[in-house]
Amino acid sequence: MKAKGKRTMLSGLPRFSNLLNSIRATTIFLMMPTAYDQALIQVREYLMAKPDLLGVVGQALRKSFDEIIDGSRTGRYCIEQLEKTEKTYIGTKVEIVLRNELALERGLVLDNLIAGHEVDTKFTVGTNRMIPREALGQLCLLVTGNDNTGLCRMGVLRMTPEVLTNGANQDGKKSVSRIGKEQISWLVQGPMPRNFMLDLPDADRDAIMSAPSGRQAIQTLFRKATGRIIPRTVIEQVARQKDAAKRAREAKAALAAEGVQVLCATYLADRSEFMRHGFYHFKSDDWLSMPM
Repeated sequence: MKAKGKRTMLSGLPRFSNLLNSIRATTIFLMMPTAYDQALIQVREYLMAKPDLLGVVGQALRKSFDEIIDGSRTGRYCIEQLEKTEKTYIGTKVEIVLRNELALERGLVLDNLIAGHEVDTKFTVGTNRMIPREALGQLCLLVTGNDNTGLCRMGVLRMTPEVLTNGANQDGKKSVSRIGKEQISWLVQGPMPRNFMLDLPDADRDAIMSAPSGRQAIQTLFRKATGRIIPRTVIEQVARQKDAAKRAREAKAALAAEGVQVLCATYLADRSEFMRHGFYHFKSDDWLSMPM
């Protein structure tokens, strides 16, 4: 009977051994350093092969911020002016716009499908980001953009327990730990398109935004912001009306009498003037005002 009992105990060892091997395999996966994480490497290589990745990321963030700020309708010019409920949507907006700008597929489970791998997008304007339970063990695209510094960056990290804090908030979300931040595989870091209105001196911005009409706001913009490329979106933001471009064109003659030259890169003659003033990198719908 003892021998039979002994055989019964031994016969269960293979299954117990398989369980241990499974646990070890899972543990190895969760603790896998970046250098050996083939999925992370493939995602990194796929994204790094994108032309002008920093430019694409920066432009996606600028577009996301501008759409949420919605300056042409609200008169706002910065993220800090958003309502609390609007701020919660920034991450979703960045996820959608960035996926579109990078021509990524929508994931079946997470936000993106990159090089055949599910990857979530996590955005923050600061240094801290909250990681939900469902992202544990998953690859995450970590994106940061800050209008006040004019800088952005994007990296990849697998959310293992080792890179997250022990504590969690009431929703069960954890933060990337100090050690985790050191393990982020950064793809790009650098400047993003500036927030034009935020960069203006406070007095100049107040004068523009407090103008009683769209026509006067546009003219004040051209007076106060000479020597700076002015994006079309800023013209629309300041005019706060559908015919913003018309108001800008009308300002040409009015301001010429004051000694201010107003130029639009839509016109070939004006493009030559852009370059004569030392501006060689501009879009076809950019504007510029210069003292005569």
